[in-house]
Amino acid sequence: MNSAPSDLPPYLRPFVLPHEPVEPVRSGDLDLYLPGPTPTPAVLMVHGGPLSPDLAARPPQWPAYRGYGALLAHAGLVGGMFEHGFVDDDSLGPARDNVQAALEALRSDPRVDGDGVGLWFFSAGGLLMGSFLDPVPSGVVAVAGTYAAVADPDLDEADLPQALDTAATSTVPVLLVRPEHDSDWIVTATDDLLERCSAAGRSIDVIDVPGVHHGFETVDDIDESRAAVRASIDWWTEALG
Repeated sequence: MNSAPSDLPPYLRPFVLPHEPVEPVRSGDLDLYLPGPTPTPAVLMVHGGPLSPDLAARPPQWPAYRGYGALLAHAGLVGGMFEHGFVDDDSLGPARDNVQAALEALRSDPRVDGDGVGLWFFSAGGLLMGSFLDPVPSGVVAVAGTYAAVADPDLDEADLPQALDTAATSTVPVLLVRPEHDSDWIVTATDDLLERCSAAGRSIDVIDVPGVHHGFETVDDIDESRAAVRASIDWWTEALG
């Protein structure tokens, strides 16, 4: 008998927005969700962590990323998904290197416009975001974070810039998607980032999502979640042109 959604871990519950699935194409360590005509701009999704090696389903199989990948493809963009090695604080540096390698692989794929790539960080994957905001890697033209941890007050890693410190000086468009009910430490860090950017005259796009929680795409089956998903895809469509 199939498990009811409530019996599944939150990250394995169904995606809240109905859509036509797109089966990804494997390319090295990447899963690529391909639109019709290519090459096109692309978005690389960066999952959170730390993740146990014992998880039954790895992030590329999670409904949220499969859903977002399909929606990006339907919007005419390549959606890229992979798994990095964030298993504990000591692995954040190598995980950042994994993101860089995935970015380079995505840019070099002939189906991708390598000069029009976005990076989309989720949850504690946001701890890797700061390294890609300033300096901005070649080919990256926009960055987004969904319930992203833009800083960790307990993280003392001098070689890992935090988005809290680099967003105000970054030169690319940035979107933050903020559920109303998120972890206190993520809310506090994001508030601080927005205040610093405002003081520096640096514009940040924000999608506030009322009534929802961290991981809302598979947790909160309400219209506000669906609206936030649509708005996120619309932002990427506009940002990547």
